[in-house]
Amino acid sequence: MKYLQPTLLFFLAFCLLACKGYPVEDGKITVINDSRDSEYNTLQISGSGFSDTLSPREFAILPRGTRTIKFSRVYKDHTRSYEVRCPELEGSGIRMKLIDVHVNRIAGGCETVASSKG
Repeated sequence: MKYLQPTLLFFLAFCLLACKGYPVEDGKITVINDSRDSEYNTLQISGSGFSDTLSPREFAILPRGTRTIKFSRVYKDHTRSYEVRCPELEGSGIRMKLIDVHVNRIAGGCETVASSKG
């Protein structure tokens, strides 16, 4: 019982830090820039006539029906680009971060279909 209280406090603190409340709308994709890098930390996204540049801790909700998304992150001497394809989302929406795209572990049946470093 003595150890339960510190463990519970640790868990609550972890959830407050890790479980950020980025919105997710039904049938839509929320793209989150969770970069902690001090430089080269913006993320360019485009899809379904939508485009935006996200700074760290910013997010964008893509239009309903977005099926293809392009991501780019510009570094000092190169650019990493990715293309993601998603099935039509039914029901709840999904959250997507660049690390998910990089390792191709994306929710909702989406998958990274192309990546390049140029």
